[in-house]
Amino acid sequence: MGPQAMTSRPAGRLRVIRVPSASPTSTLAGAVADGLGRRDKRLPCRFFYDEAGSRLFEAICKLPEYYPTRTEEAILRQHASDIVAAAGSGVALSEFGSGSSRKTRIIIEALLERQERLVYAPIDISLEFLEKSARGLVNRYRRLWLTAIGGEYNDAIPHLPKHAGPRLILFLGGNIGNLDRDEAVGFLGRVGRDMAPSDRLLVGFDLLKPVDVIVSAYNDAAGVTAAFNKNLLARINRELGGKFDLDSFEHHAPFVEEFSRVEMRLVSRRDQIVRIAALGRTFAFSKGEPIHTENCHKYSVDGFKAVASAAELDVRESWTDERRSFGLAMLARRGRDTCRLKRPRPTFKATGRTNRRTLIADG
Repeated sequence: MGPQAMTSRPAGRLRVIRVPSASPTSTLAGAVADGLGRRDKRLPCRFFYDEAGSRLFEAICKLPEYYPTRTEEAILRQHASDIVAAAGSGVALSEFGSGSSRKTRIIIEALLERQERLVYAPIDISLEFLEKSARGLVNRYRRLWLTAIGGEYNDAIPHLPKHAGPRLILFLGGNIGNLDRDEAVGFLGRVGRDMAPSDRLLVGFDLLKPVDVIVSAYNDAAGVTAAFNKNLLARINRELGGKFDLDSFEHHAPFVEEFSRVEMRLVSRRDQIVRIAALGRTFAFSKGEPIHTENCHKYSVDGFKAVASAAELDVRESWTDERRSFGLAMLARRGRDTCRLKRPRPTFKATGRTNRRTLIADG
């Protein structure tokens, strides 16, 4: 039997659940020991999001270079009514990687215009940040009942609240891009197997565009993304007694065309040995040696369709912005009635800042 959810502090319309993981690399200590002990050093990007890292990411989302957040938010604002209508009636809402829930509020408000009450289950790795955001939401929306789930996404899937009606599950922010193709197919497949035929999964994904636009989004002039990346080392110092000198590592985020992704790295600026007290170990770094911290994959339309199809999910509706910079796709579990979509006529009308397109028309 897998790990049991540790309950929750009920408080009226809010309860908080921490879902433990059985994986030895689920803890920061385990992941650091494993990742830095490899020849090709790496650290999982999920550990970016302690309280300090979550604040830095919120700052990144406001940067002029960082287009994904504002573009996705514009699409959501323009098409919120279409999105919730496509989800059905009497919907319950869940979300992977909710963060501050700023974009989620757009969907919450659109749903509350259609129904008397709403049950919402946000999932995030940073429980402290999640709980703070959740309390803000229940104070703001009196017809919202909220179960906040702290844990890794795969561990949280079995704990998504069941619902008599349809569920709308959000996976926004281009977070699908943090997963390699096999990981993306595996994760979407696990979510899909938990979905009822009436449930819908709304996924945000970043589309391929000129490389200079992509690269500048991860190498901002203010250095906020660099600070966000280095905060991972600062977190190891804080929580594990690490002795990382942050100035001895440099933020790199090139676009690797072979894999259509940005690779975030922390590159050692000199030969050095770093001790981590909690592990009782030292780790050697040579000058120029990278620690791989994150991937950010960019998709073509056909590429995203292929990933969804491999996960046995079908695209039911989709939206993009006028510049074709970012996409949202509404996915349903494949069934006898959903194996093939009716091919729409590929004529798109611009309506203001964004336009509604059925992306599969380009396939």
